[in-house]
Amino acid sequence: KYDKLFVVLFGIISLMPWNYEKDLLRSFKNKAADRPAMGKFRVSDIDPDKCTHLIFGFSDIIENELVPTTVNDVQQYFGFNALKQRNPLLKTLLAVGGEKFGTEKFRTMAGSQKNREVFIQSVIRLLRAFNFDGLDVDWRYPAEEDKQRFTELCKELETAFVDEGTSSNQERLILAASVSAERSTIDAGYEVEEIAMHLDFINVLTFDFHGPWESVTAHHSPLFQGSQDTGDAIYSNTASALEYWRDQGAPEEKLNMGLGAFGRAFSLSSNSSAVGAPASGPGEEGCYTGEEGFWASYEVLLHDGVQNHFISDQKVPYATTENQWVGFDDTTSINTKVIICL
Repeated sequence: KYDKLFVVLFGIISLMPWNYEKDLLRSFKNKAADRPAMGKFRVSDIDPDKCTHLIFGFSDIIENELVPTTVNDVQQYFGFNALKQRNPLLKTLLAVGGEKFGTEKFRTMAGSQKNREVFIQSVIRLLRAFNFDGLDVDWRYPAEEDKQRFTELCKELETAFVDEGTSSNQERLILAASVSAERSTIDAGYEVEEIAMHLDFINVLTFDFHGPWESVTAHHSPLFQGSQDTGDAIYSNTASALEYWRDQGAPEEKLNMGLGAFGRAFSLSSNSSAVGAPASGPGEEGCYTGEEGFWASYEVLLHDGVQNHFISDQKVPYATTENQWVGFDDTTSINTKVIICL
């Protein structure tokens, strides 16, 4: 059904086999190079022949200008875009924002035409300076008061990219946005038809529907509604999210399915290890990623003593230890999502 696939990966690009004929976008997280031992993943570890687009995450906004997050990122930019020498058809994008970026810098930048103009000109300078092919706006997430500002930002970015491409006689820069999959956030933060007119890609982040911020276990990225879901939770799944974006006016050819190659971990507070079991908070930190409640998929697969389970109605796996519960995606569940949603 959907013509493209966007996969969000956190340092495990080479560990998952992919054999799809559709467009495949992959995200490289700059902090992956700082992880210890086997968890370390550098730009040089990326196989550029296994995807059509690569996204480098993340850049920063300072005084309304797009800037590298760290000095080290500048060197990584060169290596990242040098991958196009190995795959001349590859396109690279620079992402700004991300999960931990917050909303304040976006809100200030998008809050006036003057600030947006400063940002847009800095975007073009930075992308061209380091040979990126486009920008991914990863604002998580616009609130109701940001709704029109986000539309204006997308519109003005597209206009500037078209004008710059024409005046410089270069291929126009690509404009993408990574957006929420939660129905309430979509309704509050996006003028879907309007932004879809200006964006080349709409990357729907179909993960973190649930997590250890809740009091019972649940998979963070189910394909379908689960038997335990009630109320608005019946919409908190991949299939429903993509369908809703389409129904609100986003063209199918622009919709990309965003998959997180990680798990959300809970600490169990009873003897039950089922879906909906009581939880006391985030699970233990991953041995390489070092973040409570977050395990990269490879950490789940490499962990000793885990028991693997499958949620049949939601088509996703989870793993348990003595007092840990982690819902994650493996190659089987990702393949199923691709088959069902493409």
